[in-house]
Amino acid sequence: MKLNQLIGDRYRITAPIGEGGMANVYRAFDTILQRDVTVKILRFDLRDKDVVRKRFENEIAATAEVNHPNIVQIYDFGDEDDDQYLVSEFVDGTDLKHYIQDEYPISFSKIVDIMSQILAGVAEAHEHGIIHRDLKPQNVLIASNGQVKITDFGIAQVETSLGLTQTNSAIGSVHYMSPEQVKGRPATVRSDIYALGIMLYEMLAGHVPFDGETPVAVAVKHTQEPIPSVREIDARIPQAMENVIIRATAKNPLQRYVSANEMNEDLVTVLSPTRVNESRLLLPGEEMAEAATKVLPLHEVQQLTSATPEVVKAATNEDAPKTSKAENGKKAKIDPKKKKKKRRRIILAIIVAILVLLGGLWAIGAMSPDRVTISNLNGQTQSAAEKTLKQDGLKVGKISTTASNVTTGSVVRSNPGANKVVDKGSSVDLVVSSGPKKERFGDYVNERYTTVASQLRAKGYTVHKEEAASDIYPAGYIVSQSVKAEKQVVPGDTSVTFVVSTGEAKLTVPDFSNKSQSYVSNWASQNGVIVNYTQAYSDTVQSGNIMNQSIAAGTTITKNQALYVTVSKGANEQSSSSSSESSSTSTSSGSSSSNTTSSSAS
Repeated sequence: MKLNQLIGDRYRITAPIGEGGMANVYRAFDTILQRDVTVKILRFDLRDKDVVRKRFENEIAATAEVNHPNIVQIYDFGDEDDDQYLVSEFVDGTDLKHYIQDEYPISFSKIVDIMSQILAGVAEAHEHGIIHRDLKPQNVLIASNGQVKITDFGIAQVETSLGLTQTNSAIGSVHYMSPEQVKGRPATVRSDIYALGIMLYEMLAGHVPFDGETPVAVAVKHTQEPIPSVREIDARIPQAMENVIIRATAKNPLQRYVSANEMNEDLVTVLSPTRVNESRLLLPGEEMAEAATKVLPLHEVQQLTSATPEVVKAATNEDAPKTSKAENGKKAKIDPKKKKKKRRRIILAIIVAILVLLGGLWAIGAMSPDRVTISNLNGQTQSAAEKTLKQDGLKVGKISTTASNVTTGSVVRSNPGANKVVDKGSSVDLVVSSGPKKERFGDYVNERYTTVASQLRAKGYTVHKEEAASDIYPAGYIVSQSVKAEKQVVPGDTSVTFVVSTGEAKLTVPDFSNKSQSYVSNWASQNGVIVNYTQAYSDTVQSGNIMNQSIAAGTTITKNQALYVTVSKGANEQSSSSSSESSSTSTSSGSSSSNTTSSSAS
């Protein structure tokens, strides 16, 4: 692509930005809206593959419907001489990778701010069913004003499906790849969360947790090795902040945060004084491992559980046979099969003992008169839920609201949740529905109507169309919208009317014959047409009226076409006088000649 080349009749290439797995990236200038944009053009070696082009377009169409301040906005896409291109907003700043390199060490509060913005954008995409699949600092842009924007949503899925994961860009991604992706399993919401946990680690440590000589070596570490403790690099890092990393990067996806919103809710409180003394998070597998390595005295286990003495003895290893010796002093041989079976019985006994312990503690708490099981309050009105809590001997805690499809004013969830056992008199927080979730409508002026209408209708909007001529916007592009861009709306309850350009206004030229010049001037003024006037004498057209016009009456024109008309100056009196004198002279000469002729004849 050459500098100053015009794409789509409006985007002028101004500078190269970089190359990706399937597209080359350029900075460009929108000559219509007078703003900088980013243009991605499908790689030359891929443009003849129909499947590539189709998937590229499908991914862009899906991503374009996401409108969020922390996601790079898609403006336009199309074809230019068989080159498929994508136009998005230009972010004047740097990417997170360079930001870490330049600004490390970064303050904890700044890290929370950056990460919270990333999570907000990811959450919005996830709500639209879009998984990024390739989250990494290179795909996070930080504008000069501090706003964070995520780019390349949906592109990773196309790259993977096309076998483009051998490119340098994909090799860099392996440092953020979840264990399940390494194993070839489909990426999910929790795969994105794993990558976010690695990014948080990198912002705190200044480097990724795993590195190696080859991408394969790094991938293996993601599947087999625990994430190194970031607090061993910097002990000042709050334990609460490391706990976010531990949960986000759990090997088992089910142990990670359920959503980006849940991770964000945890992250924004890590610097709170109430979490200063927080213990290191132990995931369920780690808790089991610790329990398995701890040998309790027999009497303690018997007091804590209702397990049988045989199970307890096996669990505590009290009844294990001592090493026997032969009379010659050598160790007796142990059958390997018996040893393996014995180990299995011990492990099983440990698990049973722990389960019995947990069950016993739950039963004791549930049956205690000072303990209460929280009722399921979901769906109840706020007043009904408060009444239920009071009847159960509990207090109403903090009341907060959230957007939800649950009936407005009804409980979405409680904290602690339903069936949790708590002390009588404990406070229970309620989250109440404020009604369906609202979203910023967005600015669609100068976007292709067919694309916008399809996306909005898919989200539940009612879309209407009106047409009007426009000298600014190309035919088929939106001129104006009935809903303001910043208005927060519920898609299913919102109707919008778009005025769509039909192109430049078409005018039918009237017949100006014998019309006055002022008549032509008024018509030109009303229709925005420039008319050039010339004058000429006419014996048949009254002075000041039109003699002729350069474009025939009934012809259709646009405003940029020139119209010339000739205005009569009236009859040329000097010319008429000269004509009369010439006529008299001619007559006299004729008579003389005649006389002469006559004379000769005599």
